[in-house]
Amino acid sequence: MARKKINKYAVFQNTDGTTAINVYYESGGSHTIPNLSVKESKYITDLLRKETPMSYDHDLKRLSTWGFEPVGEEEGGFLEPIFSLDSWLNQRTYIRDFINFELPNGTTYNYRNWTSSEKNELKNYYYKVLRNRNTGVSATAQLTFIPTGEQRTETRMSRETAWNYYLAFIAQSLVVEADQRVQWSVQSLDDEEKRLLFDSKSMFFWSNEKNAYHIPFDLGVVSPGDPFKIYQFLTSNNLVGYNHLQTIIRLVDWCRGLTHFSGGWDANNVYNQWQYNGYPPVERVINGTVDLSRPNAGIKKRTGGCWGTTGLVRMCLRTLNIPVKLERKANHALVNFLSVRRYLTHGDDPYNRLFKEATEIPVSRLLIDHTTWNSWFGAGADHSNNVGRQPRELALEFLPNYLLELHCRDKASNKSHANSEVFQTFSRNYTVSQLEAQNLWQRLDDKVASLGGCANIP
Repeated sequence: MARKKINKYAVFQNTDGTTAINVYYESGGSHTIPNLSVKESKYITDLLRKETPMSYDHDLKRLSTWGFEPVGEEEGGFLEPIFSLDSWLNQRTYIRDFINFELPNGTTYNYRNWTSSEKNELKNYYYKVLRNRNTGVSATAQLTFIPTGEQRTETRMSRETAWNYYLAFIAQSLVVEADQRVQWSVQSLDDEEKRLLFDSKSMFFWSNEKNAYHIPFDLGVVSPGDPFKIYQFLTSNNLVGYNHLQTIIRLVDWCRGLTHFSGGWDANNVYNQWQYNGYPPVERVINGTVDLSRPNAGIKKRTGGCWGTTGLVRMCLRTLNIPVKLERKANHALVNFLSVRRYLTHGDDPYNRLFKEATEIPVSRLLIDHTTWNSWFGAGADHSNNVGRQPRELALEFLPNYLLELHCRDKASNKSHANSEVFQTFSRNYTVSQLEAQNLWQRLDDKVASLGGCANIP
């Protein structure tokens, strides 16, 4: 049978989850293309909508353009999803049952109980993300409370504002899963990990006292932005790897370029650094801002210390369906990458001066494993002196340039080992005798000499 030109088509969604497409010919008659997956159906209908004219050869089961087409054509148009998002979720209870929004009365409001209108709101955000469009939520959330002067900064949002950010992030996660935009699935996550992705209490909490949704420190000190823009940042900077661990390593490496903010969390200082009256907006941390009190310092990617960086990492990776938990130890924020059982010993580790510019140290080494975590931060461990420990351990091994500079300053001042800046760097975890037993100072001398002396340290 020769190919025939198509002038109409119809799509049928079967109850078994497959799709069929009927094609109708210009010359009369029709054929059915049966038993298509959602992905196959999407591809075919995309061709039928965008390419014109199209033909079909039923014997060869071959779709083709009717004639030759120029290279670089752009006919526009967009394929709406063939499947019902609601049906898709109802077939995947391992996702649906974790889509929970906390209501102001404290009730957990699961997706199953949402109204049709609320489900349509989620669907509309889903379609925006699927079309690779911004969700439309602001980079700076509208606040119900504007702190001033010495008042402590915080992010408070109305129910409507919080609801729309929640929907936007859920839509982002659903598109990543359903459209297979990464090489992993949320199906492999445990319940705690799925709650970190789909429960609103992983983003903010309702407070009767504040009469608003607010972001507590233990969720990370950043304000939400457009999840699709965050996703675009990750993809455009080649930060999305082949699995969770590779992606985490790439983002941690990017975080080396962050700058720890100065001052405290009073409203004036926060506004000067991020030009916002709430917690630092995630998009402004990513893109960088000027400190209005020191404009000559230029644009820098300023982060709110360990609390801000942990929040940034959590918010970025959730757009890729990688769950991250903030761990509070000795009043500092540490990062728990649950799905790979790896940790940062401090949210500030990536830009610690012992590590920040030490590109000879593999980024993967900055992450500690679960056994080390339990040893340093388990019950009975000295949490305070182990916060930020891993950059120090790596410095002992690799002797980065910053440590060489300290050693040169010590020698210029004729300081003893016990009084040296080098010892002060490691004194939380080692005695002078222990460091000497590792030949630390001799190794420093040898490395400085290999560079041609203190004046030649890069």
